[in-house]
Amino acid sequence: MPRNSVARLPAYLVVAALAAACGRKTATTTPDVATPTAATVDIAARERILADSDLPALLPTPRSDDPMAITIDRLDNGMSVYISTDRQSPRFAAWVVVRAGSRHDPPDSTGLAHYLEHMLFKGSDEFGTIDFEHEAPHVARVRELYAKLRETSEPAARTAIMREIDAQTQAQAAFAVPNEFDRMYASMGIEDVNAFTSDDITAYISMVPSNRLEGWSLVEAERLADPVFRLFYPELEAVYEEKNLSLDDPDDQVWEALNAALMPKHPYGAQTTIGTVEHLKTPAYQDMADFFARWYVPNNMAIVLAGDIDRETALPQLQRAFGRLEPAALASPHAGTLAPPTTRVAREVVAEGEEAVAIAWLTVPAGHPDEAALEVMDRVLDDDTVGLINTELVLTQKLPDADSFRVRNREAGYVGVRGVARAGQSLAEVEQLLDGAIQKLRRGEITDADVTAAKLHQQVERKLAAESSVVRVAQMAESFAQHLQWHDVLAHEAALDAVTREDVVRVAKAYLGEGRVVVTRRHGTPTLPKIDKPQITPVAIDSGRSSAFAKRIAALPSKPLEPVWAVEGTDYVHRSLPAGDLIAARNPRNDLFTLVYAFERGERKAPLLCHALALLDRSGAGADEAEVLQKRIYALGASVSTRCTAEVSEVEISGPDAALEPVLALVDGWLAAPRFGKEVQADLLANTLSERQDAMADDRTLAAALDAFAKYDRRSAFLQEPSNRALAQARPKALASLLRTLFDHRHRTLYFGPRDADAVAKIVARGHAHRDVGEVQARVFRRVDGPQIFFLHKQGAKANVRLVLPQPPLPRERRPAAELLSQYLSGNMGALVFQEIRESRGLAYSAWSNYDFGARPRDASGLFGAVSTQADKVPVALTTFLGLLRSPAVQAPRLSEARDGLDQQYRATRLDPRWITRWVASWDELGEATDPRPWLWEHINAATVADVEALTSATADAPVIISIVGDRTKIDFAELRKIAPVTEVQASQLFSYGAFPPGHERPAGDDAPAQAE
Repeated sequence: MPRNSVARLPAYLVVAALAAACGRKTATTTPDVATPTAATVDIAARERILADSDLPALLPTPRSDDPMAITIDRLDNGMSVYISTDRQSPRFAAWVVVRAGSRHDPPDSTGLAHYLEHMLFKGSDEFGTIDFEHEAPHVARVRELYAKLRETSEPAARTAIMREIDAQTQAQAAFAVPNEFDRMYASMGIEDVNAFTSDDITAYISMVPSNRLEGWSLVEAERLADPVFRLFYPELEAVYEEKNLSLDDPDDQVWEALNAALMPKHPYGAQTTIGTVEHLKTPAYQDMADFFARWYVPNNMAIVLAGDIDRETALPQLQRAFGRLEPAALASPHAGTLAPPTTRVAREVVAEGEEAVAIAWLTVPAGHPDEAALEVMDRVLDDDTVGLINTELVLTQKLPDADSFRVRNREAGYVGVRGVARAGQSLAEVEQLLDGAIQKLRRGEITDADVTAAKLHQQVERKLAAESSVVRVAQMAESFAQHLQWHDVLAHEAALDAVTREDVVRVAKAYLGEGRVVVTRRHGTPTLPKIDKPQITPVAIDSGRSSAFAKRIAALPSKPLEPVWAVEGTDYVHRSLPAGDLIAARNPRNDLFTLVYAFERGERKAPLLCHALALLDRSGAGADEAEVLQKRIYALGASVSTRCTAEVSEVEISGPDAALEPVLALVDGWLAAPRFGKEVQADLLANTLSERQDAMADDRTLAAALDAFAKYDRRSAFLQEPSNRALAQARPKALASLLRTLFDHRHRTLYFGPRDADAVAKIVARGHAHRDVGEVQARVFRRVDGPQIFFLHKQGAKANVRLVLPQPPLPRERRPAAELLSQYLSGNMGALVFQEIRESRGLAYSAWSNYDFGARPRDASGLFGAVSTQADKVPVALTTFLGLLRSPAVQAPRLSEARDGLDQQYRATRLDPRWITRWVASWDELGEATDPRPWLWEHINAATVADVEALTSATADAPVIISIVGDRTKIDFAELRKIAPVTEVQASQLFSYGAFPPGHERPAGDDAPAQAE
């Protein structure tokens, strides 16, 4: 599981729309007491409020021991401001953080913090509306109706109330400017706009060009000043869709069961972030307003910035924008009880797909003295290749997959382990194997070298984290949400380096005892709760509307940023090696390197290559057993990984510069003499067959496989994998030969690190008499005479819909128009597809479309799209989606907004040095001799409506190819067939696996399962 979490790693990041803000006025959507003013809060009272708010200590000058050089300041109203300056790009990551999340939800209104997060993208009395005075009565009436709905249980009466809510929503829409927040941000070049809600935190995030501080701060402050919860009805439907995603995700169900059993009397366990189905059916509008009034006050919030920004520039503007918000006294959230289990507590989750076991132990809250030892312990247990779980269970192939995880929240934390069963393996055995690794740790069967190496990898991760402004912001936000002082954060990092083997064993004995929670995931057909599809009248959206506030934001002066392009010889170099091109770029920040050997050779050209590379991961080298080899690599602070697909394969090596030569020597020996016996190969086969069987029941894999089958027919990448029989018959010598000769094929070498290209070229060249591998197969779509739907039945609440309107290869001169069309359709939340599918009609949680011209000039191009929606909405969602994509007419004002947004993006974007070699490789594949962005930028700015309509006119008549994975009992097939003929397929048709041997069949679920009412 990912390690660098913010509080608890969010189970989802909301792809919400955007919002706005500038000062707190008289409340309209919140109770009168929610909006204290300067007249009601005198200076003395304010000082008392701030003194009781547990605010972080001020840090106007960075500490000398802080590599991120963070400062902490405070606005007059108590709003904390964290800043970390990093000038590598003219942007800064900006989060507005609230010390309140789902843990703070009222017990009878779960999910409230999350849907409040959604609603704070709807605007205020200043924006998101063209006439708030006339809109306000309808907003107030909707609020009254939801209060009435909550008191009503009779179905007919509820239906009548919902009809009036729908009517009042339409009345609001007459004045609303949906997604004006996002449109304002797009016009300023602000990207990555998003939000998330977790247990202890809600955060509103964006990436801001450094010349847009004023505009960003005014908009953010305005949405906090007096938010208007307009268009609540259709937005709540998006929350329902998000709940459907959770219901269909077995991992989410395991997570919820684990938390509920581990912390049953605390909101961390008793409440979920999205909320219960019953609470979502009757949302607490008033409770939401009260929640905002209680927690969204400046003394409970922080502005967190990292990037091309500094306190001297930021603080005066932040004070002007956010200073009008008034603080309020903070009350404690409702209490919870935390007590570790004293015995084994068991829970079960039934879901299709893999069977697995998760075990968790309650540990300590954030800031506890044992946190550092527990963090190192987690890494000693699982660090991808050499943790106890890796060496005891994965490398030895006793389990197909296993890992550990750690959660840290303000009031409690826990650690856990998870293991996946292979076919025929009992869950009791999986639990026993996991517990065996834990007991080995408790007995102290680890070495000082194990702990030293784990700490070295932590140091490497900290260097990587410092490269990212987003990670910097996340760390600062986490410290604020968890009420930690920054000196405590720095002390924690020092404590990590000081952890000893004895410390690790001590905390393992103290916390990983018999009191635990065990959640088993058993294969079967789950019983899903039902969320009825509401009747929502589409909200009319006029893209030409704009509020007076938005016009003022657009008129703000700002010095234009000038774009900077990548220049060969300065930012990167090409060199010729015997095997092919070397693309190298210098790492200006630290001593870390990444080296990639990239082959245009995968399973399509060498059917057993991917299997051989999987075998390599479990093999030793020469006289070294697998565990010995992996520990030698790990001790260097280095990592070695492989990637293999139908088309390409890669070997990636990374670590500190000092490790480059020794780790290359180890890799050479590994490939030259891989050490594996019949048992290793047989175990890999058994685990691979289990993983394949599980994949055939996994939602995401099925959606991708059906999509590839629908679009590419027999050319689908999923049909290029060797069959089960071919794997079983694979000869050890043939597999070893594939590994020994890997570098003897033409390949591209990518290097990013502190050495110059000429020096590194002498070290990294590999292989002899390099064989030509030929070109990657061009993308070619399935031939169809007319529209076609391919359907796969999968029980669940949601459906995944993907489509393409195929076109021939796109000439280079039309690529700028294609990029502009993609921005017009789905460049942000204010773009056409999202507004019409989600904002106007509430038909889906996510919807997007883009024109993809492929990775190489010979690739077929096309207009791609996808919708994730409730299964019973598929026909209407698909009909609406196709209506948008097949319309040849382009809205000129909306296209102008898209062009302006792209212009701002090009001006503010700087390629991250760590990824520049990947960019250059992609340009090479497209036939571009230099950075193509200057040419694209120039031609996008010159593109006309006619240029874009030339593309949309061609795609309008193209025969659409659609794939749908969903529950046939919930989808109206008569309506679906009005769109296109439907071909039903079985999962076995999508994969090249063939028959499974006895013992590898999963029991099938019912085709038409009953639903819980």
